[in-house]
Amino acid sequence: MNVSMVLLIILFILMIIIGGKRGVKSFFTLIFNFSILFFMLILIAAQMDPIKITFIGSITITYITLFYINGLNKKTVSALISVTLVIFITMLITYNMAGNAQIQGFGTEQSETIASLSVYVQLNFSKIVICEVLVGLLGAIIDVSISISSSMYELYKNDSSISKSTILKSGMNIGKDILGTMTNTLLFAYIGGFMTLIIYFYELHYSVSSIINAKVFCSEVFQVLCGGIGIILIIPITSIITANILYLKSNS
Repeated sequence: MNVSMVLLIILFILMIIIGGKRGVKSFFTLIFNFSILFFMLILIAAQMDPIKITFIGSITITYITLFYINGLNKKTVSALISVTLVIFITMLITYNMAGNAQIQGFGTEQSETIASLSVYVQLNFSKIVICEVLVGLLGAIIDVSISISSSMYELYKNDSSISKSTILKSGMNIGKDILGTMTNTLLFAYIGGFMTLIIYFYELHYSVSSIINAKVFCSEVFQVLCGGIGIILIIPITSIITANILYLKSNS
């Protein structure tokens, strides 16, 4: 039994102990989502449009994550609509910027890694960068969206006489509290994978300007900033959509 399998078993046991039935659902959701991501990579490698595949895959992952764990209700519907809109808007924002940033492909630091591999893979790496942004952003915006919509739903459930403007303001305030921590989460997730390369730069006596202008470094910064835009957008979008769904339901 290898280390990965041992860690997987430990994760499963802990999720059962702490999360109970919800923990079991979360574990299988993780497996489903990993399978979807793997299938997405196969389709992209088969020369299908990376952005379309990633967009559809992201919506599928969001659907499974929200509805399988939390069920079909107003808060999960609100979160699904909000995440779909933010993914679409972020995709539009990053589409032109990814090409202008000139961060597609591989940097000189990765030349030894790919020296023995064929470079004629016929993939549009400008689109691949956008896919990386969307996939890296997905978990964070799902988390923020369901947190806001769930909190607003509980407020409305406990006091149905609360006004729409008040509950919308509450959703925005909740989002503001989450914003700082989730932005840091996204930052550390990307930079954590970049630490080895930073040490590599340091040992080779790269100057600060060389590091800042390196393609691999700019790629990480680009993804962090685009991810931050997505997290900011999810707050007002989720608040507005959730408020409208709650009161649309009550008036019907």
